[in-house]
Amino acid sequence: MIIDGMGAGEAAARQRIAAGKNGGQAVDNLPDALSEVLVAFAGDLVRMQPGSPPIGLVQVARYADPQNSGATALLALLLAGHDRSDEALALLRAVPANDPLMPQVRDVQVRILRDDKKFADAYRIAAAAAANPNADFGDFSRLGEVLEAMKRHNEAADAYGRAVGSAQAQNLGGQLWSLLLLRASALEEANRWPEAKAALQQALTLAPDQPLLLNFLGYAKLEHGEDMDAAEALIRKASELAPDEASITDSLGWAQFKRGKVDEAIATLQRAAEKDPTEAEIQEHLGDALYRSGRRYEARFAWNSSLVTAEDETAARIKAKLASGLTPANAAP
Repeated sequence: MIIDGMGAGEAAARQRIAAGKNGGQAVDNLPDALSEVLVAFAGDLVRMQPGSPPIGLVQVARYADPQNSGATALLALLLAGHDRSDEALALLRAVPANDPLMPQVRDVQVRILRDDKKFADAYRIAAAAAANPNADFGDFSRLGEVLEAMKRHNEAADAYGRAVGSAQAQNLGGQLWSLLLLRASALEEANRWPEAKAALQQALTLAPDQPLLLNFLGYAKLEHGEDMDAAEALIRKASELAPDEASITDSLGWAQFKRGKVDEAIATLQRAAEKDPTEAEIQEHLGDALYRSGRRYEARFAWNSSLVTAEDETAARIKAKLASGLTPANAAP
């Protein structure tokens, strides 16, 4: 469970504001004002119409104010989303190292490189920022994300641990639950479940009604076969708090399936699949439940749908089911 966009520069920005210092981004002329308005408008368009990126609009914003690094970062993201990563990275490399938005620029650089599986380059940028004496929780978190993508889970857990310590030192309590969640995810991937569980429980003391935490802990308990009553209760609470979140609805359906409530599970998993029909894990879970209920044809349809986006171990597991049906060896965990 990865949370992107942790806001590496947020702490520094808050400190500047609290001290009454200029953030380096004053808008004191009409071209700069136009640029900022266009970037804000473009950001709204991206959220409302993700399939129609306003590349031209952001280019006009950069023309109005070539120093608008926020416009540069947004344009880079849009270009990368259209398979123009080299152009995007070239834009980002031109941003001065002392730019006030450099942490966000680094976030975008690392995200693009990570998505392109250029892990060595992503690691170089993230590790250099984390090694800086002024590194903050965002720099350590960024490094953790890269290490996770490289499947270096133990090192990722350590990086997230440093992020937690940095946030605590800066009295940024609002950041702690999400950083603890990231650390728990890395620890779980590293097969360090007791430590992961402790991190999740610590996070829940800070944010007891956070659906992501409730769902993660409940689902992990399911996978470990631990306290199934409590696991389902945690996920059910998460689902009540976030009823439109497909991944949480999927977790609830899987909890029901694991506890032998197959018909109830199918209905819940079908709701999850309707909310997010492209998620491989949801379709696999639905297929397993349908197969167990004797609805073999529908199960194969769900598994085939899952195979469209499934990767690595999941894809291999689904192919085995399509070849020989559901068995203990190829069941979803």
